[in-house]
Order: sequence, then structure tokens, then C-alpha cells
Amino acid sequence: MNNIAPDSKKLTRKERYQFLINARNFHYDNFNKWMTYFYVANGALFVGYYTIASNANMSTEKLILITLGYITSLFWYWSSKGYYFWNINFITLVNDCEKNTLKLKKKERVYSVFANKKTQNNYLNPISGANISTSKIAILFSFVISIVWSVLLLEKLKEMKLMEIHFLCEFIISTLVTLILSYFIPKYFLKSKIDHFHDLKINQIT
Repeated sequence: MNNIAPDSKKLTRKERYQFLINARNFHYDNFNKWMTYFYVANGALFVGYYTIASNANMSTEKLILITLGYITSLFWYWSSKGYYFWNINFITLVNDCEKNTLKLKKKERVYSVFANKKTQNNYLNPISGANISTSKIAILFSFVISIVWSVLLLEKLKEMKLMEIHFLCEFIISTLVTLILSYFIPKYFLKSKIDHFHDLKINQIT
């Protein structure tokens, strides 16, 4: 960390602002790299599973691939949620720096102003843009992939005569199990250690 951040006592207000933006961009670049790993891993597991799906003699291999797919998609989902949490933190800090450190007026701030909010904001027009959070889409997409893997896992267990369940129940169980796992495992085993950090409790409205 010392190689990345200069001594905070020597930072000017402008340097502090630039450092926050650089930290936010560094986090964003890392997220893109991590997401690529998850895309490749999930794609490889899907291809691997469907390559042997018609082979009746590879039940164990299929079960292993599906289980790995579900675990990988869960990690992907949790990583997406984690990125969004940290991204909002960095944006909030940059906004606060513009307001309280640089003392910029509202219209002079870069990270808390928007140009023409209504322009190209059309949800029905297929060739127009719209106000949609791509970060939230990434979270939702990874969650859906997790559900798909979970349903495949339950289908495989049903095929192996280990359980008998209706498809609708599979979907419900998959959703509930994924949500429960996503609450307990990240909260108690994967969360970042930030309790010792001071919470600025910044008001984003002003």
C-alpha cells in the first residue's frame, strides 16, 4: 500500500482528489479482470457438462461439474455484490472530496452532476439508451446463473434417484438456498475487515 499511496500529510487537496479517483479506477480495472475469470470458468464448465451430458456412464463426472459450476457462479455473484459495495464507497468518497475538500459548487463537481438526464433515456426504444445500472445487471446475471446451476444440480440428483421433486419446487429451493448461502457465507466468512475503519456517514443528498 505504501508503494501506491503517498504520505497523506503531503497530499494537496487536488492530489487527494486524484488519488481517490485513481483508487476507484484501480478497483474497477481489477473487477473487470476478475469477472473475466468467472466468465471463462463458467463457460468452460457449461461446455464440459454438456459435452458429457448424453453419456450415461459419467454420472459422477456430471455431478462434479455441476457442483463446481454452482460454486463458481456463487463466487461470481458474491464478487459482483462486493464490487458494487466498494464502488459505491469510492464514488461517495470522491463526491465528498469535491464538496468538502475542494469546496466545488454543485455544478462544478464531476462525480455528483449529470448532463441531460432525460436525453437518450428511453426504456421502450430499442435503439435508445436508458438509465440502467450495469453493475446491478452484473449482479443479477450472476445470480441467475447460480440459480440455473442449482436447478441442474437438483435435476441431476433426481435423475440419480436421490430425490423426487417437481421442477417448480426445484426453482424455489434453488432460489432460497442461494439466498441463504449468500447471506451466511459472505457475512461470516468472506466479508472484508472494515470494522476498524471510521464510518464517515456521508449524506449523498447535498
